[in-house]
Amino acid sequence: MEANRNSSENTERHFGEGTLEEEDEEEMEILKRRISSHPLYGLLVDSHLDCLKVGLGNVVDIDTSHRIVQKQADSRSSLSMFNQEELDQFMEAYCTALNKLKEAMEEPHLETMAFINSMHSQLKDLGRIDPRPAEPATMFSGEGKKLM
Repeated sequence: MEANRNSSENTERHFGEGTLEEEDEEEMEILKRRISSHPLYGLLVDSHLDCLKVGLGNVVDIDTSHRIVQKQADSRSSLSMFNQEELDQFMEAYCTALNKLKEAMEEPHLETMAFINSMHSQLKDLGRIDPRPAEPATMFSGEGKKLM
């Protein structure tokens, strides 16, 4: 009898934990939908893609990725938002942080590019310089007279 009681308690705990996990997943999905349907979501995605462009250069096709994300955002319906003010503040702060990150990433990149361009032009200039033709060697006699 004792074993049956312990077994049912474990079953209830396990079932209860599963319910908490399902609630957490549901809350995460709701939060994702709220963020993706927020008016600043497009700006957030643009800021994120700008950071990727700076960091990756032309490695990936950012514009195609942006169009896919934009279509997904447009297709989602607007939800009634609980605590809209907090979400607004979060979205604004995140967009600002991404813009600052982009600027911080761009500065050293621009400095590096300026250095590389400067070195490239200096090397090109060095390659263009015509060496002066060597003057024929002249020989002098012991008396300081030219022999040739």
